[in-house]
Amino acid sequence: MELRKIASKKPLKLLTLLLTSMLIASASAAVYYSLSMTSTVTTAAPNVIFVKGADNGTAGVTITDGSVATLANLSAYPGIVLTYTDPLRLKNNGSAPCSIKLVPKSFSGPSSNFTYINFTLVDGTNNYTLAYIGGSSWTPPTETTLQTMDAGAEWPIKVETKAISGAVAGQVVTIVIEVYVEE
Repeated sequence: MELRKIASKKPLKLLTLLLTSMLIASASAAVYYSLSMTSTVTTAAPNVIFVKGADNGTAGVTITDGSVATLANLSAYPGIVLTYTDPLRLKNNGSAPCSIKLVPKSFSGPSSNFTYINFTLVDGTNNYTLAYIGGSSWTPPTETTLQTMDAGAEWPIKVETKAISGAVAGQVVTIVIEVYVEE
């Protein structure tokens, strides 16, 4: 009889162990699944573009695809404010108003020969300026506030430069500005 008691306890213990293992495994198991998304992307022309202003030749303006503008001939004279009134414009080619702002991206070059270099977006009534202040080091500007630009509107970007008196000729500064557009 004792042999029978021992033999009947083994399956019971095995069953208990199996049920406990399954309970632990199901309690700690994570559920994984996936979602699927399909997108269709169509190329489009931007609504806000760069166009050349009246002073474009003096400033050496080149525009690529309406979205990249280079002003290659800007100068800064010692002790004199040099103003490029209308070298470059922003134009809203869209059929609805949008919001835009100027955002400083990067700048490099020596600051000690420059008093300032200003980029001003002129909307006809107000001016929104990014002012790069020279001296012992560059003081970076903060971005302008968002401004609503009506459909079909063109706003010039005025540039003003001034070098310190006695500035060393040939000093080069590179400034990159982004135009943020909210449609």
